[in-house]
Amino acid sequence: MEKYAVSNKLPSEEVSVLTHRRSRLSQLAKRTEPKPKGKKGNKFLKVNTVVAHARTADRDARRIKRNFLRRGVLPVVAHVKENELALVLRHRGRRIHNKDVLRALVQLGLQFEMSATLIRTTPEVIALLKLVEPFVIWGYPNIVTVRELLFKYVRLRYTPSGEKARKPVPLTTNKQVEDLFGAYGMLCVDDLVHEIMTVGPHFDAVREQLRSFLVRRPGGGWKNPNQKGKLRSIGGEAGFRGEAINSLFRKIL
Repeated sequence: MEKYAVSNKLPSEEVSVLTHRRSRLSQLAKRTEPKPKGKKGNKFLKVNTVVAHARTADRDARRIKRNFLRRGVLPVVAHVKENELALVLRHRGRRIHNKDVLRALVQLGLQFEMSATLIRTTPEVIALLKLVEPFVIWGYPNIVTVRELLFKYVRLRYTPSGEKARKPVPLTTNKQVEDLFGAYGMLCVDDLVHEIMTVGPHFDAVREQLRSFLVRRPGGGWKNPNQKGKLRSIGGEAGFRGEAINSLFRKIL
């Protein structure tokens, strides 16, 4: 190692290049090797937390019973139309403690907070929306909102070969649309937008291929952040908005 020595300099320690290389390789192997998975134990919860969760679930149960006894299981609302395209956003409720509400959110395709979905309004869907009313905002989207959602946030559930993907597949080319929906006469994203906006005969097949949209919070924040669970008709954020949902999604998109 004398060739690494520099003349007229302070004495320095000799460096072995091979030793450093071995240490780097061993550190790299430690970082890349899979870590053993530990046993998942039950998470400890304080008594106050359990009581608070139970009170929240009971409050939702009493709200559901009160609303459905007053208006029926399938409420007929004048401003809600059947067989129309609706855009539903789950804007609150990171953890849901009432099982009926959680089951209804899963049926609507809203498993996560700030997830949105496009759905056809039927009496059953209207009843589910009434069940989860404090946790969702919904209304009728226009073509601009639908197009922006499909171009920016769409994720496919299946690969072009027809196999179910482990991870969401982003929609990047018209070739993916042709592979998935070519049998229905859709060859590009514009055909997909048309089928969704018109709630065509293949709407359910298209919706089955698409995952829910994971969107961000509106720019500038919520107008009433402390009253997100109250209905819009009484000064809150939740519930039916009709055409006004497009102005909200203009801030989100």
